[in-house]
Amino acid sequence: MTFIKKIIDRIENNHLGKLFLDKKFLHYTWIGIFVSLLNIFLLWLFIDIWGIPTVASSTIVIGATFVIRYVLFRRFEAL
Repeated sequence: MTFIKKIIDRIENNHLGKLFLDKKFLHYTWIGIFVSLLNIFLLWLFIDIWGIPTVASSTIVIGATFVIRYVLFRRFEAL
């Protein structure tokens, strides 16, 4: 157990380790993953299922996910 404790202490004392263990970074990471998956799903839905033209679908989805990303960043104070 002391070996793991030493590793965790070393990571926490490292400048880069502090950056990655920060709560804001974790929020930034999961928001980025969520928005990317939402982007893919919505583009599939708009283009393949609903048959909306690609240019219109891309514009709508990218614009919407841009706003969603900003709202989530503000909500979870990841900025």
